Amino acid sequence: MGYTHYTYRPRKNAGSAYMFGKLALDAKKICDYANANGIRIRNGNGEGEPEFTEFYFSINGDADAFSNDGRDLAHETFHWAGIPSQPEWRKDEPDFFEFCKTAYKPYDAVVTAILIRAKTIYGSCVRISSDGEWQEWQTGRDMYEAIFGEVAECPFERASV
Repeated sequence: MGYTHYTYRPRKNAGSAYMFGKLALDAKKICDYANANGIRIRNGNGEGEPEFTEFYFSINGDADAFSNDGRDLAHETFHWAGIPSQPEWRKDEPDFFEFCKTAYKPYDAVVTAILIRAKTIYGSCVRISSDGEWQEWQTGRDMYEAIFGEVAECPFERASV
């Protein structure tokens, strides 16, 4: 399956407009910090600028840049909607479900920093899990702490710290 991060937001309370606005502003700060420090963040397709609207934001790595082994630095889109939607095949599920496979590419630090911030802002309105352990989020944790000046708290329960 690959290295993936997962979010579950309860259909009965997936968060407020205030929470979304705060997270979008903070996600923009994280993207700006990453871009200023050598991690190029693009829109969901891995091109252009990160996409921030009043309804959602989406990011990816840079599809035009390549690692030493020739792989481009984009992978799957990280998407966060203020009002999430439920696909038909999940219509009976209690949570809105999203995932993003980053394959350990550099933009993973941005995704993990945003997820840490999402848990801080959304609290019980989001559950976060990951194929990775908390120590694998170190670059995202460092980024989060540099930007927000506070200790990054583990956003998921399954963690070895």
